[in-house]
Amino acid sequence: MRQCNSPGSRFAFLASCIILSAVTATDAADWPAWRHDANRSAATTQQLVESLKLQWSRHLPASEPAWPEDPRLQFDASYEPVVMGNTLFVGSAGNDSVTAYNTDTGNQKWRFFAGGPVRFAPLCADGRVYFGADDGIFYCLNGGTGKQIWAIKTAPANRKVVGNGRLISVWPMRGGPVLLDGQIHFTVGVWPFEGNFHCTIDIDGNSTEQPKYTVEPLSDLTPQGYLTANDTRMFIPAGRSVAGSFNRETGKPVKISYSTRGTTNYHVSTVGPWLFHGTLCYHIPTAKLMQNVAHPPVLTNDSYYVGGAGSITAVDLGKTKTVESKDRRGKTIKKVVLENAWKLSDAAFKKRKVQVDLRAGNRLYGHAGTTIFAVDLPKGDKPARVSWTAEIEGTPSTMLAADDKLFVVTQNDRLYAFGENDTKPKTHLLRPAPVAAGDKVWADKAAAILKATGAKSGYCLALGIGSGQLIDEVLKQSELRIVAIDPDEAKVNALRTRLDAVGLYGTRVVAQVGEPQSFGFPPYLAQLVVSEDLAAAGFNRGNGFVESVFHVLRPYGGTAGLELTAAEHGQLSSLIAAAKPAGAELKRSGGLSLLTRAGALPGAADWTHEYGDAANTLMAKDRLVKPPLGVLWFGGPSADGSLFYNRHYWGPSMAVIHGRMFIQGPSKMTAVDVYTGRLLWQIPLKEQKDARAGRRGNDFEKVIAGLHFVAAADALYIVEGRDIIRVDVATGKELARFSLPGDGVEWGRIRFHEDLLIASVFRNTKKYGRQPTELIAMDKQTGKTRWTRKADLSFPVVALGGGKLFAFDGAIEDLYRDWARRGRIPKAADDKFVKAIDLKTGKVLWKERTDIIATWLSFSTAHDVMVVSNKNQIATFRGTTGEELWRKYSEGKGFRGHPENLWDKVIVWQDRILDQRGPGQSYDLETGASNLRTNPLTGEAVPWSFTKSGHHCNYAIASPHMMTFRAASAGFCDITTGGTSHLEGFRSGCRNSLIPADGVLNAPNFAHGCSCGYSLFTSLALVHVPETEKWSYNTLKFDAKTQSVRRVGINLAAPGDRVDKQGTLWLEYPKKGGSSPTVAVTATGSNRKMFLRHSSQVKGDHPWVTASGIEGTEKVTVNLGKKPAKPTKYTVRLYFLEPIETTAGKRVFNIALQGKPVLENLDVYKQAGGTNRGIVREFKGVELDGTLSVTLKGTVGLPVISGVEVVAEP
Repeated sequence: MRQCNSPGSRFAFLASCIILSAVTATDAADWPAWRHDANRSAATTQQLVESLKLQWSRHLPASEPAWPEDPRLQFDASYEPVVMGNTLFVGSAGNDSVTAYNTDTGNQKWRFFAGGPVRFAPLCADGRVYFGADDGIFYCLNGGTGKQIWAIKTAPANRKVVGNGRLISVWPMRGGPVLLDGQIHFTVGVWPFEGNFHCTIDIDGNSTEQPKYTVEPLSDLTPQGYLTANDTRMFIPAGRSVAGSFNRETGKPVKISYSTRGTTNYHVSTVGPWLFHGTLCYHIPTAKLMQNVAHPPVLTNDSYYVGGAGSITAVDLGKTKTVESKDRRGKTIKKVVLENAWKLSDAAFKKRKVQVDLRAGNRLYGHAGTTIFAVDLPKGDKPARVSWTAEIEGTPSTMLAADDKLFVVTQNDRLYAFGENDTKPKTHLLRPAPVAAGDKVWADKAAAILKATGAKSGYCLALGIGSGQLIDEVLKQSELRIVAIDPDEAKVNALRTRLDAVGLYGTRVVAQVGEPQSFGFPPYLAQLVVSEDLAAAGFNRGNGFVESVFHVLRPYGGTAGLELTAAEHGQLSSLIAAAKPAGAELKRSGGLSLLTRAGALPGAADWTHEYGDAANTLMAKDRLVKPPLGVLWFGGPSADGSLFYNRHYWGPSMAVIHGRMFIQGPSKMTAVDVYTGRLLWQIPLKEQKDARAGRRGNDFEKVIAGLHFVAAADALYIVEGRDIIRVDVATGKELARFSLPGDGVEWGRIRFHEDLLIASVFRNTKKYGRQPTELIAMDKQTGKTRWTRKADLSFPVVALGGGKLFAFDGAIEDLYRDWARRGRIPKAADDKFVKAIDLKTGKVLWKERTDIIATWLSFSTAHDVMVVSNKNQIATFRGTTGEELWRKYSEGKGFRGHPENLWDKVIVWQDRILDQRGPGQSYDLETGASNLRTNPLTGEAVPWSFTKSGHHCNYAIASPHMMTFRAASAGFCDITTGGTSHLEGFRSGCRNSLIPADGVLNAPNFAHGCSCGYSLFTSLALVHVPETEKWSYNTLKFDAKTQSVRRVGINLAAPGDRVDKQGTLWLEYPKKGGSSPTVAVTATGSNRKMFLRHSSQVKGDHPWVTASGIEGTEKVTVNLGKKPAKPTKYTVRLYFLEPIETTAGKRVFNIALQGKPVLENLDVYKQAGGTNRGIVREFKGVELDGTLSVTLKGTVGLPVISGVEVVAEP
């Protein structure tokens, strides 16, 4: 490999260059890791013969990438082999395996099945193969035999989700492994709010014992891609976001920053002081981006090689120059670029896009379309030249050189091996074995189960494999995707091997080793549960069996169909009667016992209209969705970008009803299962050419997208110009069309109430243009008109509730062009009225003149209050009489972002109005008075309020427990505590796409089309998971001069604030950001060191408090504010955790409060029973005069403390 020189024009940092492969020593003939080494250089010293010949090829099963919806996250879009000796190893996300092939013949040596998709290339070292999978387990295999040597469960818990269309751990491996100095580094986890972790394993090629390993949390980082390293730093790719940078010696993060908009992806590599991310070339020491395109680069110490349009360029990493160009406004700008060392164009490239894939010895290898080539590098006075070409079927996706061969993988899943031998190439075709004929007895049993349960598609859980014949027959007779689980590893592996041979494993069925009761299945997964082996299913475990089976059944008809004797049925019936699971129905059908979860989840509710309901409350009635939240499913087919409009088009909202989510995209409507994310059906729609009334324009593209629709239990109703289409919710089949007669008319927005469908009708008016001048009420089933009502001027906004229709009657200019008004209240005709119309008859019940221009109208049925608002005002009226109750002049200013999306909308939440227009306030629905809450610090009553930070572009919606919105990332406010939290890793749409309904927080990919650097753009759903972390910020204030603390928690080294179940507000220390009250705290010590765990790694009470802390703390003081007239008695609780692996007696210390000893010889490790176990020590009757002082004095080692809680006694 060339060594760099240092002429005067070169950067000083190149004076002492490194050898790329020095990070991890390997055999020069191997290709042991993705892109060869820890730098991800794609460069090897191995020299291949000049004239390569095809040795063999192999057809591989279709690849199954995790994120097909995002081209910037295609780390597993194709196979990525590695080579050690004469064996090539290939991981597969399709059938959850690693397979070894002979490099000389292409023959398969062995195949090992993991418990989930293998999405990243393995690592090879010392005759062993290392890899991780989506099951949250990291494996070590014997490279020669494929036998497992050890496996480490790196996921902190057993919890599973449907992730990227597969049943996987909540913490899959998504940071590909890198080998550094005898340690393998990788990451597990996808979602920061669930916990993402950096794992380090000390490997020993001579030991068969499980090695030592550490698992450290990664704060606010969403790993997606292969880890990479240079001599001093390790980088963790975060997909679109800036890569995480860590000092290799200390392990501490080192901040780097660069623009990621539209340019970054999972692909990160490094050499010396350079970091390459996506198309970017970043100089680490100076934090400067070079204006060179560098994707994907092949790296050496002094150059990188990259393809272009019909050419290859070698870029000198030691030379820069300044060039001038014009920006989009024609202004001259200067840019710093790295100079080209040379450039090659050749007829072999045929002016196609060229990609350089690797360097082997003194040659580059790459491709242009289906042509692969070798380029001899310049030598002396000889320029670079194309020295070899070959044609293959398919476009290459990756290439590598090892064992004197060139291996090529194509985008259509072909694997080619080229070498020096002149031989007849062998082609290994995919030839799945035929499915064996089944036993008629099992065929009849499967048919009976499917007929009795009505299960045709979705997920089926097979609890206990038995002979496997029931699984075979369910596969044959349905479209169900089967997850089989059995504690017998031999049975599981036999089923895997057999079904893989027929091409069904991974795509239609997977098998897992485990106990069904403790496996960690997500709730609501299964349309069908079966069992051929009741003992393996845990039937004899009584309540545990019933609870685990019912837990996985999908609402609205998920059924367990079990072949039970009459006695066993009676046993099951007794267990169900005792447990009383809500919605459980048990019946007997022949020899089958059918346990069904019927109907909706208790407390769940629908989201039927654009703004929640016909009353425009912006309020979801779902009581099940509440923080903390955890993932139920993410990714998969429901995240595909073709299902969604560009986020700036502000397409129609979703609807959710009876377990189905309806989303509208370009020329299509799609139904999605809210519990698994699978697609139920899709129908075409006719995209309208002209702007239709009632749809909002857009601040950027000015596109008006989509068709207005609502979802009822019986049908979808979709407005298509002059037609309202009635569509079956279960199948997507068109049931009827309700057509509007006459010319120049079209339907506007629609609402439904009981058996009525109410729609506005738009006509051209002489004075005010196109306006909704009439309302028509019709039968929902037949479309027959029940009544009509013409407006005095127009009905721009209406709401339904309490058997009435409430409307603003007035002509408003540009109401639907709020993006253009930029905050101004639109002009309106002088005559303006609010009206109530009887829904049964269409009769006007009352009519009141008003001076308010209503751009928003909603109604509370429970309190009989109509709410009218615009950007500057809120007014309320009694629904029965039209009497104005109160009016408030309150300007909606927004928070930060696009206030036009929210400036006039207020939320009707139970007995109050939540003013989400910013700043966030709350008013009593009847009186307009500010709602109060208790300041948890002082016990005083203060006005309820909320805030949100970061860019936003959508309005908030509420449910009984929370408000959802965008606050940079997805976010929510806990209405009970007033705290705002972020759901890091993704953002919601420009129209709010965080909808609580059917027991699930639905979050479809309404942000599609965004080029910003958020790590993930996908669809997902969340449910209440009490163990998940929930850090927040708030609007509360504390004045130490005038107020006294009655209750507070100080959470040392925590990442945010949080309120516990007892009402204590725990404040982070030190303060890192986000608004919260300031309580003066000091924590001092001569040798302090902060630590942070994720609460999922911690056992004991208040794990999220004890998960962080400060070692070496000698004194903590808390200023409780205004000094009382006499000392006040407080209960003081101190929280501890031992954060390091140690033994009893290695850390012992004494504690004093206010200088008085209260605890001696505290050994946290001993008293907690180990590492990462929290304990609490409580002291009552501590007299304080405005300041708490906690003193810790070590007798052995350094003291450690996690939290201090102070509570005034009555």
